[in-house]
Amino acid sequence: MNRYVIAGNSVAAVSAVEAIRKRDKESEIIILSPEKYTAYCRPLITYILAGDVSEDRLPYKREAFYRQNNAKVLYGVGMEGLDAKERRVYLTNGEPLSFDKLLIAIGGVPAVPPIENVEGEGVFTFTTVEDMKKIESYLPHVNKVVVIGAGMIGMKAAEAIAKRKKRVVVVELLDKILPLVLDKTASSIAERTLEKAGVSYVLGDSVVAIERDKKGKPAGVVLKSGRRIVCDAVVVAVGVRPNIGPIKDSGVKVNRGILVDDRMETTQEGIFAAGDVVEAYDIILGANRPNLIWPLAYRQGFIAGSNMAGGRRRYVGGFPLNSIGFFGFQVISAGLSAVEPEDAEKEDLEVLVNYDKDKEVYKKVVLGNNRLLGYILIGDVRRAGLYTGLIWSKMDVSSFKKELVSELSLPEAVYPLEGKEAIDFSARKSIRRFGWAVFPKSYRKLFTSFPSRIEEICAFDEEGVCIYGDDNRES
Repeated sequence: MNRYVIAGNSVAAVSAVEAIRKRDKESEIIILSPEKYTAYCRPLITYILAGDVSEDRLPYKREAFYRQNNAKVLYGVGMEGLDAKERRVYLTNGEPLSFDKLLIAIGGVPAVPPIENVEGEGVFTFTTVEDMKKIESYLPHVNKVVVIGAGMIGMKAAEAIAKRKKRVVVVELLDKILPLVLDKTASSIAERTLEKAGVSYVLGDSVVAIERDKKGKPAGVVLKSGRRIVCDAVVVAVGVRPNIGPIKDSGVKVNRGILVDDRMETTQEGIFAAGDVVEAYDIILGANRPNLIWPLAYRQGFIAGSNMAGGRRRYVGGFPLNSIGFFGFQVISAGLSAVEPEDAEKEDLEVLVNYDKDKEVYKKVVLGNNRLLGYILIGDVRRAGLYTGLIWSKMDVSSFKKELVSELSLPEAVYPLEGKEAIDFSARKSIRRFGWAVFPKSYRKLFTSFPSRIEEICAFDEEGVCIYGDDNRES
């Protein structure tokens, strides 16, 4: 009998529990949950703040899941330290806990830049339910909010706060909206969307200080340029970094995140890591890097859990894959999406673009050595699954690369057979039929199985609520 300890209680932890129980029905599983909640769908906190979704729809794993898998959860208790040699974790309640196998799935923490007076009332981060509740309780007392950061968290925060009838100003250090995933043309579409929604933004500048009144409440922010913006509250949303603090001096090697092999095992035998806290293999870059997205966290957690229980699964890698919508602007991006067309040649890349300005439909693919390495889809995202499958397969697309961004349907572009039934990509069976018909045998299994991978992670119903398997309900 083993004692499995899982530090963390989000998607990587949950998938690890599922994987362990497939191989080991009897051993003890203890989950350390820093938050006092069952696993929940973090992207939904912005929808709750906006008033679009009720809080009772937030969990994607309820108590029934933990009971059914005989997993003990210590709510409100996190991992504060680790002694790898003695096989012991130190908890935030001051107690030690021994383990036979350990999974470190403690996620990421908000990155907070060095801003004068950033600590104190009226300044918030926005990655957890508690963050959302703090902002929600403070909003009735404010009229104008500055959101620092125009990344995914910042944009969703801006949308949610604007829906609460507050004025919003977004300040971004770089010169684009969603700077890590959009190029300048795509950003310009997002910028027009913000303008139509009445949200102000400042690009290419940064907040260096927060001004406070005599009561210590925010009165405004000062930018590096010297400009001052009056506000009543500030949301810091410049990004998330791997939470490696509790691993310090533990014997587990870290860089920007915890270093793992393809079994998701760390440099210490029997200690595994998964999710936002790790540096794992990126199939596009050909190197390990933090990749803080849910689908990869799920896969990593499942592989780690299986191997903790004696399995032999391998992590083949992943790449950035993002989908976001705000104020009616919808974009899906993957891989090396932010490459500017004018810079592509310097990096031995090729960029193909189709931009319909009137419809604000933008299609862009980034190629390297005739293989798809990234894409942006705005307005018309129907090819996202196909493009993602092409990245996974590393297929040579030279024979039809120019048609990737054409107005033709992809089957018309690469598989024009007269008399064949039209392919409707809204149906999974049609996607698979297309994959089997077009792709070489060595690519087919990976390509045609991709849609189900997405659905296994986090699907949303018509009300925007996260659906996670059949046990997203109490029983």
